[in-house]
Amino acid sequence: MRNSTYQVVKENPMFFRQLMVPTVALIFAVVLNGCTLFSKEVKLEDIPPAAQAAIESYTSGEGIEKITHEKEEGKDFYKVEYKKDSRKFELEVDKDGEVLEAEEIVTMEDLPPAVQETVKTASAGAEIKELALLETEEGKIFYEIEFEKDGKEHKVKIAEDGTVLIL
Repeated sequence: MRNSTYQVVKENPMFFRQLMVPTVALIFAVVLNGCTLFSKEVKLEDIPPAAQAAIESYTSGEGIEKITHEKEEGKDFYKVEYKKDSRKFELEVDKDGEVLEAEEIVTMEDLPPAVQETVKTASAGAEIKELALLETEEGKIFYEIEFEKDGKEHKVKIAEDGTVLIL
């Protein structure tokens, strides 16, 4: 009579480890496939013309430090890191040239005092990964903070007066 899976694992714990490690690794790889960890660096001339035009309208074709093709939450887009007037910016554009996000990377010192206080409270001493200034199509300005706390990534949007918009 054949042994049950339970008996095989109980009698041979190495079998369980040999089976589980590749299985967990495969699941982890599938989950990460949708994350930006699998971004690919590309050149401006290698992306669709509509996306190139959108990028050039923001950057004037100068100061581009890096362009990556990324996939996040099922969306394909190009992330552009560039400098203009010694300030750092990030731009996300889809293949059709639609700008998904445009932001200026800032430091804590660049933030208004009310926003600084909210950042300190929201992050509560956690490692801040990025601070950015964003402007909506309607011209409203807000700040976005990304930080890691308790092993999780957090994004908080903050109005100019320090009010938390999204947790």
